[in-house]
Amino acid sequence: LSLRRQPTYNMFARCVSITKVVPLTRVFGKRPAPQRRPITMASATASLHQGQIKVAHILMPTEKIAELDALYEQIVSERSTLAELASKHSTCPSAQNGGVIGWIGKGQTVAPFEDTVFSTPIGSVARCDTSFGSHLVEVLASRDAPKPVLNVSVQDLGVILETQELNDINLIDVREQNEWDGSCISKFTLKPLSGIREWSATASEDFDPKKPTYVLCAAGVRSAQAAQVLVGEGFEEVYNVVGGMYAAAGDNGLVD
Repeated sequence: LSLRRQPTYNMFARCVSITKVVPLTRVFGKRPAPQRRPITMASATASLHQGQIKVAHILMPTEKIAELDALYEQIVSERSTLAELASKHSTCPSAQNGGVIGWIGKGQTVAPFEDTVFSTPIGSVARCDTSFGSHLVEVLASRDAPKPVLNVSVQDLGVILETQELNDINLIDVREQNEWDGSCISKFTLKPLSGIREWSATASEDFDPKKPTYVLCAAGVRSAQAAQVLVGEGFEEVYNVVGGMYAAAGDNGLVD
């Protein structure tokens, strides 16, 4: 399960209902009876955020709504954080990261989930029911929409490798190890697309997001996918090498 609508991830199918928003700092004087609260519309069409938002969530089966409501109470009464509870109770793989699914923009999830998170203030918790189950979502931060991925030819890449200091750029090859073993441009760092869920989480630590980043694969398809993920992770200037290693093979001296 993944919340992002990207080529390397699955996406939500159809969602069925929306939520009410409650500030995280609200403290209830008396706990309500353990039953499902009435769901109210959270001004789903009145978006509070432009660009992208960073979201965390807890996902549980709908039949466990009473348990989810109990977790909700712990969060809004500040007895626990969503991150703490997600790691213990969420059925989403993001539980390993405290429920954080990362940065998302409009159009990357289906409408009901999108409407919920984009109408939730930063630092607040909301409820959302989808065909996958019931969610508690928290909006952690917002930022401007990233710049689009740019294209670069292998010829221009060759010039860049010859004229720029390698410390001033990021070079990422997203092919698999066996492809790298067959042929490579050794100035690149191998980060297979198959493991992008893991390595993208620390990409901003392994590479400088402010530096121009060039992404390479065999033909330019997988690198385009990876480039979109890096843009979503906050990389400011990302280039997809059009044609990839197939095109580079015809450029004498470029491939080791």
